[in-house]
Amino acid sequence: MNKVRDFFGTITQKKYIPLWAFAGISLIYHFFMREPEASDAMWFFRNQLDAYTLKDYLIIRYQTWSSRFLIEGVLVYLSRHVLLWKILDYFFWVFLAWAIAWLFPEEKRRVACYMTVGFLLMYPLWDLRTAGWIATSANYTWVLALGVFSLHGAVRVYYGKKTPVLLAVLYILAACYGANMEQMCAVLLAVNFLAILYFVYKKISFKKYWHVIACFLVSLGEILFILTCPGNALRENQEIANWMPRYASFDFMDKICLGFTETMQHLLNSGNFMFFMFSLILAVLVFLKSEDLRHRFFALVPPVVNGVLVFFQGTLEKYVPSFWELFKENAYPNGTNYHLGESYILMVLYLFVLGSVLLSLVVVCDTWAELIAQCYLLVLGLATRVVMGFTPTIYVSKERTYLFFYMILGISATWLVVNNIAMLREKRKALEALQLVGTCFILFCVIFGLIQTGSV
Repeated sequence: MNKVRDFFGTITQKKYIPLWAFAGISLIYHFFMREPEASDAMWFFRNQLDAYTLKDYLIIRYQTWSSRFLIEGVLVYLSRHVLLWKILDYFFWVFLAWAIAWLFPEEKRRVACYMTVGFLLMYPLWDLRTAGWIATSANYTWVLALGVFSLHGAVRVYYGKKTPVLLAVLYILAACYGANMEQMCAVLLAVNFLAILYFVYKKISFKKYWHVIACFLVSLGEILFILTCPGNALRENQEIANWMPRYASFDFMDKICLGFTETMQHLLNSGNFMFFMFSLILAVLVFLKSEDLRHRFFALVPPVVNGVLVFFQGTLEKYVPSFWELFKENAYPNGTNYHLGESYILMVLYLFVLGSVLLSLVVVCDTWAELIAQCYLLVLGLATRVVMGFTPTIYVSKERTYLFFYMILGISATWLVVNNIAMLREKRKALEALQLVGTCFILFCVIFGLIQTGSV
């Protein structure tokens, strides 16, 4: 009884209020969610066990369509029980908020909770309905939540905490499901690999991080499984014919350029507040840390470019139609237009914005370790979306494929604020301004999200 009392005393502490608020708002979201009748779950997944055994179904999918064994095994059952899915999905959203906040040390967790919840509420939940709530949640949200949870093993070792065997096993099982999806698999592979290198460099005993190696091996095994799956190759050929016939002529650089330009255009032009808030936080920190006009100029580039492209689209289309036409077509250099100067304009703009972010991080980060970690995070986040250039469904998959990148942006911004919270508290007006802007964005996103979610 004392342990139960202590547990409830812990989770009701003031610093965890944001998580309780997020749980309440998520409950309202899930109350309004309705699975579309034409979704993948309703017309396909829920009917498969009427025709096949689970084993036969997974073998057929492996040979003809997908390497997502665990995910699809879950989907064919959950699609038949919508209420159960809704309960589990609610749990996973709250679990995701907890998992991200617990990446940060306990003494900084109060700020981390507020930041984490803020960015999660800013995320446009409607983006996850594009293939139906059920299929998208099992392939993206649950994968993300379990993937982040599996990284707690590396975090515990970094903070010098002992990991019980049962908890280590849970991390490995979570990694198995998380790595079954290609984007999350790449994230887990890269983060666990870097963690292992760091632990070896610090000469930490192998016994303390054996579970991190196990998670890395799980990710490595799954990426090899993904690359050798015959169904993935067959699906790509079918989707080239269905969605993007010219994709067959793309070389490696064409695919990189396609993924990069599509990603940057979305960040700067979609109206999603997450990138703007990230770049605004970074700019404020640069202004507080440096009086150099060059530093401040580059710090303003990302939020200003983002703001102009979102709020002044009509003006740009009216007064500089040739530029706006490039933006509408999202022109990028490829085998057909590499000799035209105009095809490089947007690529230069995107690289300028990205370079400005990196220069701002150089100013804000206090140590080389922090700078390298931040750059590694952002490159990894960008890579989760740029890799979509290697699939002909880059346009069909739509906004849901940005989930991992946006969550990494949120973690990066939280890290920046947590590490500089003492300075922000000294500069009270700057902190209050950030809090006001962030609160307005969150309220707008929540209200708009509830309207969209309840509109069907």
